[in-house]
Amino acid sequence: MKRWELFLAMLVSVSLVLLPGASAAEESAGRAFYHTIKAETMEAGDVPGHIIGVAQHSGLGFFTKGPAAGQIATRKSVAYTDVVKGKGTFTNYIVYTFRDGSTVVHKATGTSTPVDGGKTVAFEGTYEVAGGTGKFAGAKGKGTFKSERLGSAETGGDSYADFTGTQ
Repeated sequence: MKRWELFLAMLVSVSLVLLPGASAAEESAGRAFYHTIKAETMEAGDVPGHIIGVAQHSGLGFFTKGPAAGQIATRKSVAYTDVVKGKGTFTNYIVYTFRDGSTVVHKATGTSTPVDGGKTVAFEGTYEVAGGTGKFAGAKGKGTFKSERLGSAETGGDSYADFTGTQ
């Protein structure tokens, strides 16, 4: 086999493997607004200020890019938190439900940091698209987000999140 034939064969092989995956992912972005409707916390008891908790949220997601571009969905989520003096980690399971009944599920993980003396909390992290139903059946993807909560979760804080990634 000549050198150029070997090169061509390798180029075609690599293209067949990489191109379908690259073309399947579509950029996705949006903003969500949500309210904490219920929060329960408890002191872990190991170090001062160590709190673990769970919070339930409800709101809306506005999709600006991707398969859901131009659509608004209801947003429901449950977050599990583990913080010391307001700083720590969380996992959040989010379900977006669209007008036609289709859903997209995000699993978000990240960190929380108190801001402005604890009056607000900044969140940031990554998410994965864990699936969906209807027109989003089998959805996959991943991305990043930044978020902020105004007010405390215990008294029903309001939050927003900007997200961008693939789906």
